[in-house]
Amino acid sequence: MLPALDLATIFVANSVIAGVTALVLTVIRRHQPDISGIGPWAAGQAAYFTGFLLLYLSMMKTIQPTAMPGFFFCFAGALLTSLGFHRFLGLSRWATRAAVGAFLAMLVLLPLLSLTGRAGLIIAVTIAVLGGTSGLNAWLLYRNGKGQVRPAALTLAALHGCWSLYAVARLVYIAANGFGRPAAIATLAPAMLVGTLMLTCHALGLVWLVVGRLQEHLVRQAATDPLTGALNRRALLARLDQERARAARDGTGFALATFDLDHFKQLNDTHGHVVGDATLVGVVETARRLLRPDDAVARLGGEEFCLLLPNATGHEALALAEQIRQEMARLSIDSPAGPVTVAASFGVAWYGTHGRDWPSLLKAADGALYCAKRQGRNQVVAAA
Repeated sequence: MLPALDLATIFVANSVIAGVTALVLTVIRRHQPDISGIGPWAAGQAAYFTGFLLLYLSMMKTIQPTAMPGFFFCFAGALLTSLGFHRFLGLSRWATRAAVGAFLAMLVLLPLLSLTGRAGLIIAVTIAVLGGTSGLNAWLLYRNGKGQVRPAALTLAALHGCWSLYAVARLVYIAANGFGRPAAIATLAPAMLVGTLMLTCHALGLVWLVVGRLQEHLVRQAATDPLTGALNRRALLARLDQERARAARDGTGFALATFDLDHFKQLNDTHGHVVGDATLVGVVETARRLLRPDDAVARLGGEEFCLLLPNATGHEALALAEQIRQEMARLSIDSPAGPVTVAASFGVAWYGTHGRDWPSLLKAADGALYCAKRQGRNQVVAAA
């Protein structure tokens, strides 16, 4: 029969797990500074490490001067972990203010509770806060985990949900025994043993979230132009195949509009490539701001771009292209010689009318684009 683990051993095990996790997350944060949330996670695990270590030290003496700081650091670890989820998921900053407010409230509340001498009440309050925080984390992860991070987010949501329910069960047991110290202490050993399993799974889940975000970054890099953030040709062709399949299935159509910047080589030669690059970025941002959610802008090369406009009738596609052209004409790019303006010529073609594959649609749209240039540039022309 296996010997039972004592509470001090469990505290040490939890402290070691949290410390190793904090170290791993710190290394990941150093190499992936663009991923939000890793810093608070690392700080939260460091707080757990300190908290469990203080709780272990509190077992060494009859009077437990480090027990209350230990609970405090565990609470801080939960709040920092929750803050990391908010930042990782890109949620609003109200969560930061709420976490800081809750931290300050507990900073005042725990010393006040210690004056009562009721250890059971202190443990119960800590359980309630940690359980409530886990419940909030479960809801946030379930509602906001999207894309490649969805599987990890759902797993962590289930983990936090189970921990929250377990906290409720502990509170019911402690309350049924009048918030007495023996009842509260009796729940600590099994809770810390379950906490060991949760800390281990939680560490793996956090790394899984980071891997999911890295996968999203890799997919985005493979599908977008590194300068402008527009789709590259490969991603555009994939989107075109999707729209062709939808058109065959639903009987809908789409428009393809190509455009390039008028006299862009002259702009580059006069003002330099830095201004030229800023112009390309500004043009894509202008187009993206005016496009509908399902529309796409892609860079074909140099100053040549393409717009994919699903479910766009003739007049809708022409009107949208004209609106984008007018906004681009109002665009002003800073340069050492003063503000630089830009103009673009557009050609628009439609699926079915001008072709059903990429070569024929591109040929029709480019033909209209060249016609726009022959007619004086800075205008929108529909394919014949």
